Amino acid sequence: MAAQAIKILMNSLFGVLGSPASRLFSPAVANAITTAGQHVIRLAAGAVERRGHRVIYGDTDSLFVDVGEPDTARAAGRAEALRDGIGQDVAAALTREFGCTSHLELEFEKVYARFFMPEIRGGATGSKKRYAGLVAGAAGETLEIVGLEAVRRDWSEVARRFQRELLDLVFHDRPVAEFVRRFVADLRAGRFDAELAYRKAIRKPLAEYTKTTPPPVKAARRQAGAIGCIVTYVVTRAGPETVGETTAPPDYEHYVGQQLKPIADAVLRFLDGPDFDDLVGARRQLSLFS
Repeated sequence: MAAQAIKILMNSLFGVLGSPASRLFSPAVANAITTAGQHVIRLAAGAVERRGHRVIYGDTDSLFVDVGEPDTARAAGRAEALRDGIGQDVAAALTREFGCTSHLELEFEKVYARFFMPEIRGGATGSKKRYAGLVAGAAGETLEIVGLEAVRRDWSEVARRFQRELLDLVFHDRPVAEFVRRFVADLRAGRFDAELAYRKAIRKPLAEYTKTTPPPVKAARRQAGAIGCIVTYVVTRAGPETVGETTAPPDYEHYVGQQLKPIADAVLRFLDGPDFDDLVGARRQLSLFS
């Protein structure tokens, strides 16, 4: 409890140091805090690599390490020893560089039996704070998703369902091609109509949207009732329309191309098989008009 209280207080202190509205505003000190944190993470990553392991990903205050051990129980045992070694190396480096005693405590948190981090679109590096993993625990394996579409409220429920089920298949080495085809067919057949809604916020009065008109604004402008700051809408063949006031059937191809396809391709590109367009026959359909 004491450690958690101190953490909250220190986070609050950083907030006031970095806020121009605060009487304690000090950009130099606020920047020094983040720079020190980055330095410690780099020291920890270096300690991992010196022990012959690969750092997959480094976050603000954590490292994801490939220990090269397929057995999760043995991996957990090696992780504890690795944690101790990293802590000793970091403490020694801080004493050597700054002449201070380190009171940092590294924590071993979990073992991922499988891990997936999509690349940044158009790049070759992993996207920060966006990953999924199969967490190994005493009670079995649990699918954990951070930052991806499956846990984002601004994506439709059908997309979130699709990503969760696709990742579960991949992590358990099960075939995905037939799943993708069947899911798209079910979507086009209307079996997911109750899961098509988007929920997005409108930040400004509708009249202020002049240069661009986002889909939730289009839906809100057509809404008959009172307009709130959150708009729940479905993309139909007549455009975005609020739930309960639709005048046209859902635009299933919008959901196939804009919701399912990017999720599928982020995963399928790592598998030895066809991409999303090949699986659902999109290229064959386009070739008729070429």
